[in-house]
Amino acid sequence: TSPPVVAAGLTVPFVLAARCLVGLGEGVALPTMNHLVARFVPRESKARALGLAFSGFHSGNLLGLLLSPLLLLNFGWRSLFLIFGLLGGPLLAMWMAVVPSPNDARAAADASAGQGVGSGIAASGSGAARFAGGAGSVTFRGDGAAATSKGSEPESTVSVRQLLSKAATWAIVVVNVVNHWGYFIYLNWMPSYFSMALGYDLRSSSLLSFLPWLVMAAGSSFAGVLADALVSRGVSVTAVRKGLQTVAFAVPAAALMLLAEPNITPARAVAAMTVALGTTSLGQAGFVANMSDIAPRHAGKMFGLCNTFGVFAGIVGTTAVGFVVEATGSFSSVFHLTATLYVAAAVVWNLMCTGEKVFD
Repeated sequence: TSPPVVAAGLTVPFVLAARCLVGLGEGVALPTMNHLVARFVPRESKARALGLAFSGFHSGNLLGLLLSPLLLLNFGWRSLFLIFGLLGGPLLAMWMAVVPSPNDARAAADASAGQGVGSGIAASGSGAARFAGGAGSVTFRGDGAAATSKGSEPESTVSVRQLLSKAATWAIVVVNVVNHWGYFIYLNWMPSYFSMALGYDLRSSSLLSFLPWLVMAAGSSFAGVLADALVSRGVSVTAVRKGLQTVAFAVPAAALMLLAEPNITPARAVAAMTVALGTTSLGQAGFVANMSDIAPRHAGKMFGLCNTFGVFAGIVGTTAVGFVVEATGSFSSVFHLTATLYVAAAVVWNLMCTGEKVFD
């Protein structure tokens, strides 16, 4: 930071303002992704599409954990901001080039054959994609909406109040809150845990933190493949969503209880953290995919709404961990609380979740 900026006391406000702007830009990414999947991918392939997309999401954490210590130690803290900031340019260009616009549907799939994401596309003179399915042909129009051959179905709108009036939405909200509570704690405190509790230095802590995120990235894709395979074999969507989300919370709860044990060895700690994050990724085919199930034409709005609750939980959780660790000198209380929340959320999920469409 330049001396005039420091002298004016503007360092912290500028950093906070920059972080807010980054969040403002990043905030639209996940709702947009969910909206695109809901509009352009058939139901039996949605979990795979979301799993693949979230694998990329988690891979960003992998790159950050791998590159940040190296950049910091060799080129200073400014290199982190410059390099990661400049990477946004080519990524934006790629997004603008490949993502379907409202007047150009680039993706459709064969719903009856279930050949997978992006298959069964046939171009027509009007620029729409068509496929045969069920009682008749279906057209994916340029705006991504599906209309049967009997005529176009007008767009409908649903308010936030209407979304929050259904138990199925609150099931997703509760699970999202708990998921973000754990996720943000892992994301922000895992290197500190390896450093403070296990005695690793900065570089070793970041490299050890790499393994759980690697497993989580792979687990996201696996979850999607597994979920779609179960649905294709006749298992109800509701049963699939409930089952995968239950495992996604129950196994991490057990792993966190192990992490809370005093004098845990580094090897067991890394293994437990890897299992916790790896199985948490099954939730991509649980509560995340469920948003498209219950509100296929409003998946973006549903994701934005539920994710708002989740992000606030993540902020509170990350802050609370700092106070708890400072007061107790241990992460055990944090692990116990998070495990309890996982179990409670799994119960709520099984009572309130449905895989059927709730909102037109």
